[in-house]
Amino acid sequence: MKKRTISIELLQKLLKNGIYQEITNIVRADPYLDMELRGDDGVMVYYRGGKLLTINERQGLIGLDEEYYPKEHKDILSPHIDSIFDYICKAKHIIDIHELDSKKKKLAEKEFQQRVVYENNRSANAKNTDYFIADVEWADNNTLGGRADIVAFRWNHMEHRKRVLQLTLIEVKQGDGAIRTIDERTSGLKKHYDDYLQLMNNKAYFHEVAEDMLSVLKQKMELGLINGIEKLFKRGENDISPDLEDSPDFIFLLANYHHYSTQLQEECASLPDDCKFYISSFMGYGLYKDFVFSKSKLKELFPMVFNK
Repeated sequence: MKKRTISIELLQKLLKNGIYQEITNIVRADPYLDMELRGDDGVMVYYRGGKLLTINERQGLIGLDEEYYPKEHKDILSPHIDSIFDYICKAKHIIDIHELDSKKKKLAEKEFQQRVVYENNRSANAKNTDYFIADVEWADNNTLGGRADIVAFRWNHMEHRKRVLQLTLIEVKQGDGAIRTIDERTSGLKKHYDDYLQLMNNKAYFHEVAEDMLSVLKQKMELGLINGIEKLFKRGENDISPDLEDSPDFIFLLANYHHYSTQLQEECASLPDDCKFYISSFMGYGLYKDFVFSKSKLKELFPMVFNK
């Protein structure tokens, strides 16, 4: 399995007095930036879901992909640590223009994922939600092909003394056409759920994933990218490892869907009654266990949709 945990050496470079500490400080101060750990590939900083900057141990700082630049562009931004704030400001503007001019709005779903990360990890409300985000766009192409838009741990905020976590894979869908499973090649709701059921058969694999994601969570905490988990890895002065529930969870997060969508009705008809969905807690991006509803419960709330 390809791990997401970064090396101690790179972690130290991102911390206080490290060569890249200024990048970490900028991300921590900016609610529209997200730093994700990518194992041997280094660390990536995202803006609105677009990859703004890569920090690689061997290659140093890597800037925007050329796809973000307008066709007539002449100058490609080159990131340097001495002028990193200026680079980030200019690169953000290039991504804004790219998304404004894009007909497909390719970053819409990823931008929503990033808002979920911020609200549950770094906002003033983060310590009161029930989920902490370890990773986004997780994909393991080397072993069983596991993937998830968001990898989180459920740690019930009213039960923090127990230090018991559940690995949770979250599938995010944005846009009406994204939920349909037409054939084996399309990644609609049904296909994602079937893939999860196949992975569930390998408990050892999920345990390995959970341990790696737990290490990522701890590294993000050390970088100041997650609020509210300081006591998760400590009991008094002693370091501890939290307990993990035996089975992971899988939950759909459908962004900005009308619940009377015909495509949603048709796709949900093929899903089992015990599959789960997040429902918004009032208005916001916070994730709470009491607002995770099974399809059976949604049948009661929206009979015109889920009883089709």
